[in-house]
Amino acid sequence: MKIGIFGGSFNPVHYGHLRTCEELIEKASLDKVIFIPTNITSNKQETAINSCSRFEMVRMAIASNAKFEASDIEIKRGGVSFSYNTIKELKEIYNGDELFFIIGFEAFTEIKNWKKSHQLFEMTNFIIINRGMDIKTKSENLALISKYIPEPVRNKITVDISRDRLVIYPENISIFLLEVTMLDISSTKIRNNFKKKLSNRFLLPNDTIEYIINNNIYV
Repeated sequence: MKIGIFGGSFNPVHYGHLRTCEELIEKASLDKVIFIPTNITSNKQETAINSCSRFEMVRMAIASNAKFEASDIEIKRGGVSFSYNTIKELKEIYNGDELFFIIGFEAFTEIKNWKKSHQLFEMTNFIIINRGMDIKTKSENLALISKYIPEPVRNKITVDISRDRLVIYPENISIFLLEVTMLDISSTKIRNNFKKKLSNRFLLPNDTIEYIINNNIYV
């Protein structure tokens, strides 16, 4: 199977997240996408408060899509959530399957600073979401991506323009750059709307809105 791994705070999950993964399933021929809410993020230093609620919101939001799955692997592990630890554990669970780490371009520019980042490029394929990049030629965009890859890995890269990807040899790891529909929806804006008692209709699923209101999550 080809499995997309989509991590994030999901505080809360919204249609921007859901639409992105819906399109990536088609564009990358993924069999499923696993949504993984973080426990505590190392870069934002968010607390683990409401971690179970964030997982429940994801679970509710994806319930109608058979190709979406929610995992509380990072919440159960506790502490700060590091992608290296998560991918390592998922590689053991899905032994023999292909993993595709889904990440936005802006986050990818910081990947050199992640824990054991160079080892991530030995463990999983990448799908970089083409948001926040200037529109250039395929070769220029791929060259830009390569600048942010850790040095030990960069020397093993080959460019495959025909498939909009970089290939790392001898591991045969692919790094894809894919465009998705840009929905300008912000979890921060949604939280502020709840606090100000403003409407969030059409920004996230109605069941999720009701769950947030009934449980006073963003008061």
